[in-house]
Amino acid sequence: MSADAQVIAGWWREFVDSGRPPAGLVVVQQRLVRSVLRGELPSGPVHLKLMAFPRAKDRLRYSLRALPAAHEARLLACVRAAGICCPEVLAVHTRRRFGLPSHSLLVLRTLQVVAESAPPVARFAAEAALAARLLAAGIVHPDLHGENFVRLADGRLAVLDLQSARTVAPTAAAAARWRLPVAARLLRATTVRPAQALLELMAAGLVRDEQERAAVVSLAAREAARFERSRVLRCLQESTEFERRVGLAGVEHRLRGELPPGRWMHGGARLREAWIGQRALHLRRGRAPVFRAFFRKWWWLGGGAALYLPAACGDQAFHAEVQAAAMGYSLLPSRRGATSA
Repeated sequence: MSADAQVIAGWWREFVDSGRPPAGLVVVQQRLVRSVLRGELPSGPVHLKLMAFPRAKDRLRYSLRALPAAHEARLLACVRAAGICCPEVLAVHTRRRFGLPSHSLLVLRTLQVVAESAPPVARFAAEAALAARLLAAGIVHPDLHGENFVRLADGRLAVLDLQSARTVAPTAAAAARWRLPVAARLLRATTVRPAQALLELMAAGLVRDEQERAAVVSLAAREAARFERSRVLRCLQESTEFERRVGLAGVEHRLRGELPPGRWMHGGARLREAWIGQRALHLRRGRAPVFRAFFRKWWWLGGGAALYLPAACGDQAFHAEVQAAAMGYSLLPSRRGATSA
């Protein structure tokens, strides 16, 4: 076994045994379902992508499909075969327990990245051209945006993070059903003026006529609103920032961590709106959350709800915060994608 393989095998054993990222690695990104870390092998620097599937819905999602490390490694091989720069895969380790996904580890050679020197419009044009090359190779990435691209020391643009990508027949990838969502995702992520960005998308062949141009603008707006709504409603799900605890009396949602000294303030349906509205104000206006948890009693036990108020806040402050959060709730985009001003 090579020196690199020995180190990677040690990382894998530690991850499986502890369920936590191996010690001594630098955290690049830490999420509930995925961690990205940076480490050193005898041959040089690497990045690691780990998943431990803490949520039942993630275990169910991957029960009948390739685990993330294996899937992304396959997509990276397709990208490399198409002549597009991407990270080199050094190791893939996956593990199932009782048929359900348990652990996933992907080790990638770290790319030599430099700061971008091209103007924003030129950079966006290069991203659109690379997205078109991916489609021409039959690689569809519905969540492709600016952070998926990095400039290499040799001047080329490389693509990262293929976990959401899939492969289709190259002839099929040319169809509007694949092109337009890719174009819309690039459009809603860029800081380039929409009119100029649309010209670059058309120059790259992702948008082909005025009808498609209008469709991409509409799709980008709808998807942006839906994404914002999903971010807000994560306060009702098990996520990186929130916990969801189901009990005999009802369901509790709380910010991760221990609750500070305080008390539960009881009320009706407006408290659910206040919990959601507080999250909307935090994301859209940067307003710090006051309520640390929300509890909803089962309807067959009489219903009702409660918000957890820190001890430093009095009853008057509670009512003021509920009123402010109600305004935040009005900012929540609708299910169909329309959003408030």
